[in-house]
Amino acid sequence: MGQQPAPVSPPQQFGAVAVQHVWPTEQLRADDPATSQLKVVQQQRVGPAAVKIARYVVRIVRTVDEVTVDGQPARYERAGDRLIIAAARTTPEPFRVRIRYHGKPSDGLFVQQTKHGDPSAFADNWPNRARHWFPSVDHPSDKATVELIVTAPDRFDVIANGTRIETTSLQNGMRRTHWSESTPIPVHCMVIGATEFSIVRAGAIYGTEISYYLYPRDREHGIRELGRVPQILAFYSEVIGPYPYDKLALVESSTRFGGMENASAIFLDEKRIDGNGSLEELAAHEIAHQWFGDSVSQREWHDLWLSEGFSTYFGNLFYERAAGREAFLEKMREDRSRYLKAQSETPRPIYDPSITDLFKLLNRQNYEKGAWVLHMLRGLMGDAAFFAAIREYYSANRNGNASTGELRVIMERHAGQPLDWFFRQWIYESGHPVFATKWTWRDGKTVVEIEQKQTGKVFRVPMVLALGEKRESVVIDERRERFEFVTEAKPAEVVLDPDEWVLWSAVAPATAF
Repeated sequence: MGQQPAPVSPPQQFGAVAVQHVWPTEQLRADDPATSQLKVVQQQRVGPAAVKIARYVVRIVRTVDEVTVDGQPARYERAGDRLIIAAARTTPEPFRVRIRYHGKPSDGLFVQQTKHGDPSAFADNWPNRARHWFPSVDHPSDKATVELIVTAPDRFDVIANGTRIETTSLQNGMRRTHWSESTPIPVHCMVIGATEFSIVRAGAIYGTEISYYLYPRDREHGIRELGRVPQILAFYSEVIGPYPYDKLALVESSTRFGGMENASAIFLDEKRIDGNGSLEELAAHEIAHQWFGDSVSQREWHDLWLSEGFSTYFGNLFYERAAGREAFLEKMREDRSRYLKAQSETPRPIYDPSITDLFKLLNRQNYEKGAWVLHMLRGLMGDAAFFAAIREYYSANRNGNASTGELRVIMERHAGQPLDWFFRQWIYESGHPVFATKWTWRDGKTVVEIEQKQTGKVFRVPMVLALGEKRESVVIDERRERFEFVTEAKPAEVVLDPDEWVLWSAVAPATAF
């Protein structure tokens, strides 16, 4: 999706402090993108978790003019994009940091023309590019509430996270708009968007207002292409749990991605809204992110499958509800094909700490294979236990962070069995089983021989075999297996995994011998 390298950058003060609230105040001259210089004052409320700290570190690329701590001038120094602030504290009380800075961002916030030539400004932070336009600890583990106060030309509409608190004409051709998000969200989801919009109210689901922010010239086909957004929101609310934010806005924008799941204000690539296709599947994926990625955020970048795999699978699940099992399975088959192709070209596990360019985490293992991991868990546990576990996972980690290990513990509790073997082979190890199958029938018995042909480890695979109309459950956990079943008549065929619950491939269809 993205092309620029973004090196891994964990927070500088794990266990020391955490940002509680952020107030960036932006002044946009978006009507003159070529010369736009942003002058900004940002405040942060910081809550120390340790009794004593000597400094506070954030990331900021722009020019810093002044720093205060609790209203008093503070010493600071720069080390690359790190702003190191002298903030000696001997008590665990929160403190306020105020940073005044200026400059034209080279990334993260883009002041430029839309595809129609109209002036605009849009933030685009993923994964750690927020530092280009406001001081931040841009790591998913450091979540905060946020207020975004934007002064822009008065003909512009401004969208951001949360609830709109105020919009005021300054009677000088400019307008100040104040948005406030009272739920902690990750920094990469803190955004603003400003241009001339057509704002369409698309209804409300369980008290959550849905709206579309579309370029005026794209209004009609934008509404049509977004499809069944209200039904998607209703489905997730019923299956996962309550929607975590005050509103749901889908915004036409200049994001570099197809879509970006910014909390309560999803940005959609303007190039995708062209009257020639559907945005419904993309919308389903990004709306699922509001629960998985935004509300329950991965604790570290390399657990990205907890965001992207979940959103891919739940996007597919909507079509199981809306269009039936076969439509859902067709999407799962497409995901399997994309994963198999990628794995053949670049073999890697889902959890791959060797990746240091964060954009390379946007891979088929985290998306499509991650979706299949959830699908296999569902097949192993059954619908009742699986969806109960999903609801607990969301409820236990809502507005916080989670890891694969924490997900495993919850899944084990609902499955009633240890699942360390499952997560080890499917998340932390690379690949999938490749089967070669032969079978024969003689004297009222069907004999099935299965060999795992992949190089490397042998997988443990609970699976169903279809012997004609008869079904048998087996566990394949050796390189070569031989199963014998009583069958009065010779089966017309033997099919592995007839209901498509397992991620695997075959060297050839099962053959009789």
